[in-house]
Amino acid sequence: MARYSASGSQTLTTSAVTALGFAAGSTAHRNIVYEMWFANIGTPADLITVHTVQRITADGSGTSVTPTALDAADRASQNTCLENHTSEPTYTSNTEVLELPLNHRATFRWVAPPGGEIITPATDNNGLGFKALHASSTTDWRVGAMWEE
Repeated sequence: MARYSASGSQTLTTSAVTALGFAAGSTAHRNIVYEMWFANIGTPADLITVHTVQRITADGSGTSVTPTALDAADRASQNTCLENHTSEPTYTSNTEVLELPLNHRATFRWVAPPGGEIITPATDNNGLGFKALHASSTTDWRVGAMWEE
């Protein structure tokens, strides 16, 4: 299996906004997510943002990101990948795989234990979205992920 990484940014608003989303493109395949990281990249403050990783069935629209192959000899990723969404992905209700309240002064890294990876279905347009919200802060935040295809 080939391994990839991608990251994306977004500005917080009072409703959930997506910084990064990736999904199987026209070639249906499973993604096995084994690492994620979250951080505020704006002016730090003692505020809490709720970050959610959730399953998606459509990308939405945003700025295209090219996933990086961790081994340069591997093929290009078969995922579509977007950051800074202007139109939210289609989130599958009740499918949060991680929800994390995080202080703006903190950085968080999640690494799956062996056998604890997050796996997406081998269905076109299915993947994961990384979204966050805060009631009043408009700071920027960044998220990244590593996965196998």
